[in-house]
Amino acid sequence: MKRFRFWMDNARKIALPQSAIPCLTAIVLSIGQDGFFWPLAIPVFLGVCAAHLGMNLADDLFDYRKGLPNGELRSSLAAEGSVRARMEKCHYILSGEATEKDLARAVAAFLGFAGAMGLTVLLYQYFANGLQAALAVALYALGGLLTGLQYSGAPLRLGYHGLGEVVIGLLFGPLNIMGVSAAMTGCAFRPDLFIFSIGIGCLVTNIVYVHSMMEFSADRQLGKFTFAHLLKGKKRQTAFIAIFAFIPFITLLVNILAFGWSPFFLLTLVTLPMSICLVNSTWKFINGLPRNDTPKWWMGPMGDWDSYVKAGLDWFLFRWLLARNIDSFYCLVVIAVAIAVLCF
Repeated sequence: MKRFRFWMDNARKIALPQSAIPCLTAIVLSIGQDGFFWPLAIPVFLGVCAAHLGMNLADDLFDYRKGLPNGELRSSLAAEGSVRARMEKCHYILSGEATEKDLARAVAAFLGFAGAMGLTVLLYQYFANGLQAALAVALYALGGLLTGLQYSGAPLRLGYHGLGEVVIGLLFGPLNIMGVSAAMTGCAFRPDLFIFSIGIGCLVTNIVYVHSMMEFSADRQLGKFTFAHLLKGKKRQTAFIAIFAFIPFITLLVNILAFGWSPFFLLTLVTLPMSICLVNSTWKFINGLPRNDTPKWWMGPMGDWDSYVKAGLDWFLFRWLLARNIDSFYCLVVIAVAIAVLCF
């Protein structure tokens, strides 16, 4: 159990809501659809979470094999406040707590468990709904695996070419939402859910994109080329954080007008002030303008804020946690409205 907790921590379980909450959202939005079988929610949810953790560890493994940044440079940037530098990749290998082989085994274990959950779902869909349904599940799973491995793995290493955020948006948006829907119902494609999934992908993208905007200089020195570097200009960078923040509301409006979704889904607009705050505060941060990085009650949980301030992490966590909370609250409102519509 101690070893399991060790790998859970190093697989960055703190990031699980990025995949788990959208997964739950897709499960709820699948209720009432032809072919829906609720017991599948268990292997589907566990499989998505295990795949997320496995991919996080695979990212560590590929980065370790490629070569980590100079320790002296990382220490210097960490002293200047860089969160990326503080989050030393593969510290558990460098400290001797684990070996590269141990890491490879952990990756195989998490992805193997995810594969076992996926196989369970695939077999059910094959016998219940036929070959086409099983193939849909297999294709979404395979697409997620290949896309995730190319985040930092050869030959594409998309995360090293400014496309890492795009990969994350695709993984946690369309591939997650559509894959879960196919797993729960056997339906290969729902146009309304695909439109919705684009919005979810944008919200999750903003969590990592706002990080890369705040760490623009440190990332460059560490040899990390992000989407923010690809965009270059500060106005263009801020425009995209706004695009990612506001597209989710547009996708819901499209589904309301084109597919008869309940207008009550627009209750997600309660997160709009948070999105506006994220865009505004990030613009001020990257331009060195005066700002008030003090959490308000309507921004959602921000953890032990006083300890973050003492650790010198408040400048980073204010925007990162805000982006995370926007994604979580948006999905939770969608879940609540979907359940209410089903009940009433």
